[in-house]
Amino acid sequence: MLLKNAENRLEQKTGKFLIQIGMVSLAALLGGMAFKNFFEPVGIIPTGLSGLSMIIRSGLLKVGVNIPTAVIYLIINVILFLFAFKLFGWKFLLLSAFGIAFYTIGMQFGTIPPIANAHDDRLLYAIVGALLGGLTVGVAMKFGGTTGGSDIVGLIINRYFPKIKTGHCILIINVIVLTLSIITAGLQTGFYALIVAILNSMATNLVLDGSKRVVAHYIICDNDEKIADALLKRYHRGITKLNAEGMFSKKEKSVLLCLLPNEQSSEMKKIVSAIDKDCFIFSAPVSETIGEGDFMKEASIFKNKVKHSNIILKNDVLYSRHENIKHLKLKRKQKCFRRVDNSHQV
Repeated sequence: MLLKNAENRLEQKTGKFLIQIGMVSLAALLGGMAFKNFFEPVGIIPTGLSGLSMIIRSGLLKVGVNIPTAVIYLIINVILFLFAFKLFGWKFLLLSAFGIAFYTIGMQFGTIPPIANAHDDRLLYAIVGALLGGLTVGVAMKFGGTTGGSDIVGLIINRYFPKIKTGHCILIINVIVLTLSIITAGLQTGFYALIVAILNSMATNLVLDGSKRVVAHYIICDNDEKIADALLKRYHRGITKLNAEGMFSKKEKSVLLCLLPNEQSSEMKKIVSAIDKDCFIFSAPVSETIGEGDFMKEASIFKNKVKHSNIILKNDVLYSRHENIKHLKLKRKQKCFRRVDNSHQV
């Protein structure tokens, strides 16, 4: 029975990981196609490492060296990938490898003639390309990977400074590429690059932070103990009970205050309604939390479980090492006693 459960869990994990690979690869391919069709044909430098690759390519063309933008982008990302290898786990790196590979394929072969050949409105191309690029980057990151480039640099900064949003990190990094685009391609192209950078960052944050938004739920109910127990068991979040009195009914009521990520709100309402059909719930968005319980960082039950599992595994490893050391010390003591006994017998 235990073996069967373990096999089922392994199959579920494998299935989820394959879905992650598929979503990251699809998002990366669409991102590369957005670059190929909306930026490169009209000469818009989209900031990020894809824009830096365009600048390097134009510089190489001046000295007679013709290397495709996608190849330059791939080379830069391989260097970054080697650096990120020390900071991230194998799962993230594998997903990112798929992301970088498919983004490069989209950059090189993802031409859509009706779009790529229509060069009427550069501003429209900049807006649409930036929104598509930002959304695909956000989707790739949401499923645990990245399309490469400044995304990895942004994730590294976000890892050390969690309060700095990844999209904002990317925006800061893109200032360097923006400056280079103005120097090499002129002020007008630089303005287009600025529009692309801002819209790209906004679209990325929209995808990444949409589910991380914290919501305060006020639950006016009679079965406060049952509801509180159910929510504590399910979400492991703190719940505050407030005593209230209805001014119309003059009856005492309990108000439960619970802060949850937006992604858990719908499920929470179903749990509460199943326990108390007559309860009244209203919610309000929370922009910041201070104190114990870092709600803005811990966005899902899955992340909490992973964190808890990692702690357990770490403790198990430390315990096993401690036991091995004790066992070795015991063996040494036994050998010493045997030597002493043998010397006495002689």
